[in-house]
Amino acid sequence: MGRSQESPDIVAETLTVRTLPYAAGDLLQHAREQNPDIRSKQASIRQQQTQVELAHKNFRPDLNVAYMYQHTNNQTRDYYMATFGLRLPNRGRQKAELAEAEENQERVRRDMDAESQRVLSEVQQQYVRAKTAEERLKIYSDGLVPQSEATFRSALSAYQSNRQDFQGLLSSFLDVLNLDLEYRSELVEHESALAELERLTGVDVP
Repeated sequence: MGRSQESPDIVAETLTVRTLPYAAGDLLQHAREQNPDIRSKQASIRQQQTQVELAHKNFRPDLNVAYMYQHTNNQTRDYYMATFGLRLPNRGRQKAELAEAEENQERVRRDMDAESQRVLSEVQQQYVRAKTAEERLKIYSDGLVPQSEATFRSALSAYQSNRQDFQGLLSSFLDVLNLDLEYRSELVEHESALAELERLTGVDVP
């Protein structure tokens, strides 16, 4: 990473749930406008369009006009010369160049369509992935985790008053631990999907 040996250690921030403020349609529109791969293909199309326009212009005759004036001395007359030139294009060669330019333009257009479909499909998949993880996180945070913590506190109170054996207390503790691990795994899934959406669409999810 190019960091000096004296730089402080990187401390990872606590992972928290972010809310996706965009609908699927908004994300797809942002991807069409801001995705770097799509924009690169669009630039290639514009370049090929320029090549096609140049190939069309090469069918026109090339007319050249030149004028020269020379003053030598006062004893001789000034020198004037005008020249005209006309270059007729080789239509066979120009047709071949135009056909090649149009073929390249169509190939780049097909590539852009394929790339657009790939990106938009991936955006849709990541959106579904994020929303599914968001729903599961809500189930964990609103139901399963609080319920398991309440069960553990009840088991701990019962154990402290000799109304619960240690095996039951340990089982309640493991339930809390496993649900917490599952919640954090789902949180990573959710945030990974959001990170992919940011990369694909160029939006910033706060």
